Amino acid sequence: MKKSALFVFCFIFGFYYAQVDIGFITQIESKIKKAEELAKDKPSQSIELSHEIYTISKKKGYKKGVLESSVMLMARYFDLGNHKKVIDLSGEAEKLALELKDASILANVYRLRASSYTELGFNDECIKELRKALKISEKITSSDKKNYLNALTYIGFASYSAHVNAPLDSVIYYQKKCLESTVKIGNDKDFVSKKYHMLALVNINLGMTSVASGRINDAETYFGKALEICQNKQYNVSKNLEITVLNEYAWLYYDQKEYDKSVYYASRAEQFEKIISMPYIRRDIYEVYFKSYVELGEKTASKKYMNLYTKLNDSLVNAEKKAINIPVKQIMDKQGQAHTGNIRKILLSALALIIFITAAGWVLWRVSRKKLHDKYDLAIKNLENIPATPTDREEAGNSEKSIYITDDTMNMILLKLDKFEKSQKFIKKDLSLTSLANELNTNTRYLSEIIKQHKEKNYNNYINSLRIDYITKKLYENPIYREYKISYLAEACGFSSREVFAVIFKKETGVSPSYFISNLKKDHSESS
Repeated sequence: MKKSALFVFCFIFGFYYAQVDIGFITQIESKIKKAEELAKDKPSQSIELSHEIYTISKKKGYKKGVLESSVMLMARYFDLGNHKKVIDLSGEAEKLALELKDASILANVYRLRASSYTELGFNDECIKELRKALKISEKITSSDKKNYLNALTYIGFASYSAHVNAPLDSVIYYQKKCLESTVKIGNDKDFVSKKYHMLALVNINLGMTSVASGRINDAETYFGKALEICQNKQYNVSKNLEITVLNEYAWLYYDQKEYDKSVYYASRAEQFEKIISMPYIRRDIYEVYFKSYVELGEKTASKKYMNLYTKLNDSLVNAEKKAINIPVKQIMDKQGQAHTGNIRKILLSALALIIFITAAGWVLWRVSRKKLHDKYDLAIKNLENIPATPTDREEAGNSEKSIYITDDTMNMILLKLDKFEKSQKFIKKDLSLTSLANELNTNTRYLSEIIKQHKEKNYNNYINSLRIDYITKKLYENPIYREYKISYLAEACGFSSREVFAVIFKKETGVSPSYFISNLKKDHSESS
């Protein structure tokens, strides 16, 4: 009798706690769905709710809840550009996905981690993770889930290809692979929103590659399809994609010198971005704003957005540095107080060295000032089209050809090079000998040889000289450019970094960018 009573008690007790667990799981699943919905228009609230789900699930030991909330947080942080956070979260998520044998989530973890590695510049790690994502997705039984994850992964491959400056055809190939996987996704209610999200995204990406390859009509078509999907409430696509496509429209029309249209689309993008905070897109919007206003001659508006761009860009760059590098304070804390004396000695020695270098530099500057100003005067004369003293370079075109090229072919390529120079496409950062040869419908050997013979430079020096000529003319003709930071001037003419720009600028003009600008300002103030 006692045994029967104990059995009944245990049964009731166990049944009660089973009901509590089922209720808890139902509650977590409901919160997860809500967090996914919030991600479309209110990402900050989605992050807050995902953190809540993670904390509660962790406390209860509900591994599935921990896993799903972790992956949601990874996706949200990736959208916000916090790539270090994505990688930090990925470790625990990977272990749980392997433990729970959830192939779809595991593939997504690899894919998000790969994309973050790309953004942080770790290209080798990125490609490994992308291959793992593609391999693990083959184990997914649901065809819709598999196609969706494959589409996302191919987007990652396309992004990787762009980051390593692979030929544009490689980028387009992966974008087309993404489109193939996306159209295979069914219209089941659980996937319709994801399907059209991907369709909008892939059309945006195809539009961007169309711009890069000079197919403007195709770009407008792709962007139009993407915007139509984003604005269709039936598809319930995330608002951040609409902001992205509006921003791309703004850049498209800026490149086409339709500055009024560029400002119009930038203003629409800015309006939505105020609701959904997207710092990296906001930086793009500010940049296209102030560049367009510069061309329109609206100094007040251009200065306003230049300041906003500069402030935000500095903030994002500093955040990226902190995300990658270990703070110096942590290193010093680990070393302990025992090294304080040594550190002081090092700092004092470094300070003395800096003082010595500064003093020596000042002396050298005084000695070379006359030479520098002569070089500056020569650069200004070149801008004013005053002929300089002839050099032996003028006869370099008569040098013997190293490979045979017919006169017709050579004249055709020279004509296309002339059009290329006038189009100012040389300011694109990702321009390579291969991509330029493709654009001019020739091969790299012919193009390289013709540049060598007729421009008397190799390809890199030729492009660099065009970029420096472009920015010196802007500085000379447009006073507002003299107010910009050197880092912006570097970006404006296609250089990847401020340091490289400064070196090439001095090589081409004989003076540093800051010296050139300060003397232009001085000359302007003396003449006015």
